[in-house]
Amino acid sequence: MSTTKLTVGLEMLQDARDSEFSSAYSMLSKVLQNIISNPVEPKYRSLRKSNNKIAALLATRGVRAVLVGAGFEEEGDFLKLPVDTAVDGIEAALLQLDAQAKSREVAADEARELERFRRKDQAEKDVEERKRMKMMISDDAEARKQPGWTAKAAGVKGGRAITSCGDIGIGKGGDCC
Repeated sequence: MSTTKLTVGLEMLQDARDSEFSSAYSMLSKVLQNIISNPVEPKYRSLRKSNNKIAALLATRGVRAVLVGAGFEEEGDFLKLPVDTAVDGIEAALLQLDAQAKSREVAADEARELERFRRKDQAEKDVEERKRMKMMISDDAEARKQPGWTAKAAGVKGGRAITSCGDIGIGKGGDCC
C-alpha cells in the first residue's frame, strides 16, 4: 500500500466534476467493497483494463492512483491485488473515498441552501418593489382627482414641446381614414 499514491489519487478525484466523480465513486466503491467482503476471492482482486466499465473507471483522473495506492499492481492488461496483500489498504481507500463523497454531498447541500436563500431574498425584494409600484399608481390616481392636476410630462416640458397629431397633419382637412 502506498499512502502517497492514495492521497494523490484522492486529490485528483477531488478536482473531478460532480457527475464524473459520482460515476467513478459508484464503481470504485463497489470494486473496493467486493474485495473487503470477499478478501480471498481471486475474481475481485483482478481488474481487466480492457473491460468497458473498468476502462471508463480508469479514464477518470485519479482512479488508477487510488487503486495503486490501495495495493493494486499493474500486470499487462490487468490491475491485480496480490493474494498476500492485506485488505488494510483497500479499507483505507474506501474510508477516504467515502469521506470525500460525504464532503462533496455536504458542499452541494450548502450550495443548494445558499441558492434557496438567494432566491427567497430576491422574491422578497420583488414583492416590496411591487408594493411600492402599486402605492405610486394609487397616489397618481388620487392626484388626478385634484383640481389643477397636470400630467408629469406636460409639467416638465410646460406643454409647449409636446407634439400633437395636428402638428404633423393628422386629422386636418379630412385626410384621415
